[in-house]
Amino acid sequence: MTKTSVTAGSKSRKTGKANSRSQSKASATAQLNPSQISVEYLLFFRAVADNLSFTKAARELEIDQSWLSHKIRQFEEMLGITLLIRNTRHVELTSAGRALLEPVHRLATVVEETRAVTEALRKSMKGVLRVGCLPFSFPDPQRTRLMDDFMTQNPSIRLNVETGPTPSLLNQLRLGEIDLAFVSAPFEEKDLDLLLLRENEFCFLLPKDHVLAAKSVIELKDVEGLKVIVPAPQYHPAAFDLYYKPLSDAGATVESTPEFQNAAAYAEDRMMPVVCTRYAAERYNSEKFVQRPVGFLPPCRKYLAKLSGRQSPSQLLMWDLANNSSELKQAA
Repeated sequence: MTKTSVTAGSKSRKTGKANSRSQSKASATAQLNPSQISVEYLLFFRAVADNLSFTKAARELEIDQSWLSHKIRQFEEMLGITLLIRNTRHVELTSAGRALLEPVHRLATVVEETRAVTEALRKSMKGVLRVGCLPFSFPDPQRTRLMDDFMTQNPSIRLNVETGPTPSLLNQLRLGEIDLAFVSAPFEEKDLDLLLLRENEFCFLLPKDHVLAAKSVIELKDVEGLKVIVPAPQYHPAAFDLYYKPLSDAGATVESTPEFQNAAAYAEDRMMPVVCTRYAAERYNSEKFVQRPVGFLPPCRKYLAKLSGRQSPSQLLMWDLANNSSELKQAA
């Protein structure tokens, strides 16, 4: 009776050990979760495999050798695979270790590239972004909002603003003197990346008692013999030829002013019409003038420009901010 009891107990203990081993294997299998394999394990393995030495690998990684050995064993236990054969003289790769090494090298390349980009970004976050703007464009709410948002989101980047007409800004951009430029078409678009910011129709700003104020749209035939105020041609000759030369070609007398931001006040003083964009006309609030659309001029297009193939992290931050703007998507 006692013998039977002892045998049963022995079987029970053996069964318990077997169950324990089974549970251990199940636990090891459960650990084979790719999400648990950190990049650190793979880079540690790469260093040992490349050097075939824990001592050299630890020196390369600038970590303690015993810690490195511990992490490699932990990695092997996690995988349930032996990657390295160790003895007192050298380290060898198993067939499994050799199979793993190639994808680990590819991963290491990606990690190193990521670190380099991250470091460049970190340095750029404390840099300077040089931006070119058109003169007197500070009231433009879209441009102002974009620059304000950029400074709010990137407080450690300093904005240096240069002002000038479009030809001058594009020359500075191509020479690398500025990183981005807010410019007005037309211009040579070769070697530039462009984001359309605003497309603005032209209008006549007319004294209320002017003969053309009775018209709903001003056509080219209406301007013969008309005296009209326009910007000075020297600031942007191509724009002058596109937008204002058709007036003189049609028989109008154009009177250019270098301070076109004050053109509306200048026109009010002389009670003369002004040709300008609707945006500019809306900024001038006077009961003495009315707006009438122009039926013969193309819209004025404003762009954010950068030089193709030349970029910096801070420049791309501004570019992406502009590109993701809902206002720009509506303009495009």
